[in-house]
Amino acid sequence: MHCKNCHEKLEAEALFCDHCGAKVITNRITFRFLIGELLAMLGFDSLFFRTFKTMFTRPHVLLKEYLMGVRKRYVNPFGYLALGAALTLLMFNLFADEYQTIQKSLISEQMMELEKQATEDLSALNLSEKEYKKRLRQQNSAKAQIKFQNAWWQFFLKYYNIMTFLFLPFYALISWLTYRKPYNFGEHLVINAYMQGTVMYFTILTFFLGYFISPNIYAYSLLMTVVYYLYTFTKLLKHSWKQTLGKLLRFIVVLIICCILAALFIFIIALIVTLIVQLISPDLLKNTFGLS
Repeated sequence: MHCKNCHEKLEAEALFCDHCGAKVITNRITFRFLIGELLAMLGFDSLFFRTFKTMFTRPHVLLKEYLMGVRKRYVNPFGYLALGAALTLLMFNLFADEYQTIQKSLISEQMMELEKQATEDLSALNLSEKEYKKRLRQQNSAKAQIKFQNAWWQFFLKYYNIMTFLFLPFYALISWLTYRKPYNFGEHLVINAYMQGTVMYFTILTFFLGYFISPNIYAYSLLMTVVYYLYTFTKLLKHSWKQTLGKLLRFIVVLIICCILAALFIFIIALIVTLIVQLISPDLLKNTFGLS
């Protein structure tokens, strides 16, 4: 047997070439082999599966060890999150139609009403001028909402990976304001990177269960995420169930306040952009949303 790289003669049971150091490969390339090579290239191989298993079974153990300095035993939290985001994005793109089907089934009544308003032929109805204008405004509003939802979906698919990391500080801020000591904001970033990555893997599972069994399974995944967070922090901080309930109430208050502030910020930015667009091109908004 000879080395396929330098062509030097090899021992019968050699694993590496003594001359060039290349690994002796005798197996064919398979899909499993390619996945293993990809994970090894990213530094995930056995570390990833250990991290994945521990975050599902004993997340508080992993988080405590990593924050205390045990770093080589687990995948880097941001790499773990990045892989979760990549797999989730791949799932959304490969099963985009199925995902939209689940989403529409969860809000079927609202979607049916919007589509009915957007496609209704008002000219065929015997309406007064006042009623016609009112129904026309409702129809334009329904068209705008449908178009916004479609635009949001395209934006979501295109920038999901970026959004994952942009929202990470927001999640860390909420958990830091909820639990505060003994961990600082940077440590909460690490905690949330691991937990969000795990939630993404869990979301992939609930997506397929929701599609093949019942959409409600996917809908309840948000509740399961909250339970997972509460369980992890309860174990990590060794809280009693009374303390856990208090933190849950505090989390709800913090989340509401942060969402209100975020919504207010987005509203102000949108208002400023709208005013600028109206000054520059008054017809642009109508053309963008297809309003008449």
